[in-house]
Amino acid sequence: MQYGSEEERSLIEKFVMYPILLTVFNRDLQIINGSPFKLRQPYVALIEQIMNQISKDLFDVRVELRKRRIKVMDGKREGDITEYEIFIRGYREIMRFPNIHLKNKTETLMLSYLHVLAE
Repeated sequence: MQYGSEEERSLIEKFVMYPILLTVFNRDLQIINGSPFKLRQPYVALIEQIMNQISKDLFDVRVELRKRRIKVMDGKREGDITEYEIFIRGYREIMRFPNIHLKNKTETLMLSYLHVLAE
């Protein structure tokens, strides 16, 4: 049974996705810093700016979830699924995300933060 509204489910998905995005951008930043780029700083500055924006967005989502009395527990990977335990105003719910969905959603969010239109 689903206890949250569509808007709340969207907030929960963002709460799940933003840390994944931060991890991906952080790994990319480490790769760029270790690579022999001639002009490394513009890439580093871009990624750091995006990471700062994601962190701010994550903070806003956390505040909104707290206001709505929603708590999201850390995900547990089980094969091709990542499972999150959600508490919505006292009700417990399990949300399952296929890992391929998380990967595709990460790509889409990366493109939006990079302001690239996928065609």
